[in-house]
Amino acid sequence: MMNAARQKLYFNMVLILATGTLLKEDTSGFVHAADVGDEPRNDANYTKTPTSAASKLCESCNCIKDKGVFDCTSKQIGATLFPLEDWQSLNTNGLDAKLVFLVSTGLKEITHFPSMNVTWLDLSHNEIATMKTGCFANLTLLQVLDLSHNRLKSESLNPDVFAGHYSTNEYMPLSKLRVLRLGANDLHSLNPDLFEHLPALEELSLELNPFKVIDQQSEIAIASIERLVSLDLSYMELEDIPKYLFHTPRGLRYLNLTGNLLQEVPAALSYATALAWLSLDENPISSIVVGTLSYMSQLKVIGRGAFSGLESLQEVHITNNPHLTYLHGHAFVRNDTDNPERLDWPPVKRLYLHNNNISYLDAQLLVQWDTMDVIDIRANPWTCDCTNRWVLLSLLPIIERTTPAILNNIDCKSPSQMAGLSMVDLEHKQTHLRCPDEAGNNPSNDGALLMGLLIGVLLAIPLTAAIWCVYKRGCFGLFGSGAPAAYSRAFYSRTTLNEEF
Repeated sequence: MMNAARQKLYFNMVLILATGTLLKEDTSGFVHAADVGDEPRNDANYTKTPTSAASKLCESCNCIKDKGVFDCTSKQIGATLFPLEDWQSLNTNGLDAKLVFLVSTGLKEITHFPSMNVTWLDLSHNEIATMKTGCFANLTLLQVLDLSHNRLKSESLNPDVFAGHYSTNEYMPLSKLRVLRLGANDLHSLNPDLFEHLPALEELSLELNPFKVIDQQSEIAIASIERLVSLDLSYMELEDIPKYLFHTPRGLRYLNLTGNLLQEVPAALSYATALAWLSLDENPISSIVVGTLSYMSQLKVIGRGAFSGLESLQEVHITNNPHLTYLHGHAFVRNDTDNPERLDWPPVKRLYLHNNNISYLDAQLLVQWDTMDVIDIRANPWTCDCTNRWVLLSLLPIIERTTPAILNNIDCKSPSQMAGLSMVDLEHKQTHLRCPDEAGNNPSNDGALLMGLLIGVLLAIPLTAAIWCVYKRGCFGLFGSGAPAAYSRAFYSRTTLNEEF
């Protein structure tokens, strides 16, 4: 059970996320925990319903009418849910509950909820071990269901738990449910038909369940989620991922495999072609081999710490990703466990980065460049300015020494004055790459400009001197526009006194 401080923070985060998600139109249909703010809860606004019109539930729990919140966090309500008449008293007293929090309440069994307009239901951090068939059937608007940190076992989690109302011949689906969190339970496997009543499911969390292996039944269950966008399989003691697990959910964009026992990057990732975010942190991976982070048409960014937990990593292939524009300089770095102020990098010997859309390469991405066997940076649109100066001065000589055969096709894409030039040729000519000025202009032609100015100055000096001399000798009178008297005096020569006599 969470302590009061953590519970308050937890509720605050969930409430901000829930209200923000549900009050505005979500065009993606997807909820991200990264969108949570950290604004503290204002308890002054967190009031109970006045006693004169109070429902029984609002006397023991917190109700916020204007936001549709019913919160029983850390209130011990017993092993089962409230009676139906108590739930119905919420509507009677003016609370249209949309966000319901029954966190850390001691619940052990979920029976049935009455018909309510609930869109977000949090049942996490309880002791729930059993759930009745169709227990959520009356919550037809439910979008987010959190069952994490309970005692659910594989046997108790059957498909009919998520069934909707029963029609003439079948159960209706929970057609709005997009997010299902089952993390930190006691699941070892999934019923192959577990998600058959959840056609809109996009986000599934299974983290911290002791699966050890994704068996065939679990594979069928996960692969059946056609609209799956986000999947969390972190800390599940997995040694491998079934090869065709991601064959059906081709829209998978967020995959968390942190904290497993993977010794190599799973071949299953070759089917996850839409991935935009992937974490393989804290796995004993020694090599990232061909095809693992390659040919991912939607991959745009590899962020800070993406591979920081791969302490034995020796080979990296991140290739043929046409939209990959950014590789964070701290993607591989981690803080030393003994001395947090010290940074460590994995002993990478072979780095393949060809055929991406990368313009800059951070010198601190890896620090043992001079001891590496292969560095392949071909076919990227490199920017040839001072930020990449170290590539010319330090990296290209290493590539030339170790693998000269892959020096071709390392060309400048920008600035325009450098476009199409070979970086290898620039390195051989000992070209100094310059940075844009304050106005954003790249002065790569400054040399020619300065030479032109110098020639102009050298020509201007004798010309100016000649004009000055002509002026001093009075020759300008020949071409002046003065009065006739001034013009005649220019030709008049006075005689001396002796000449007059």
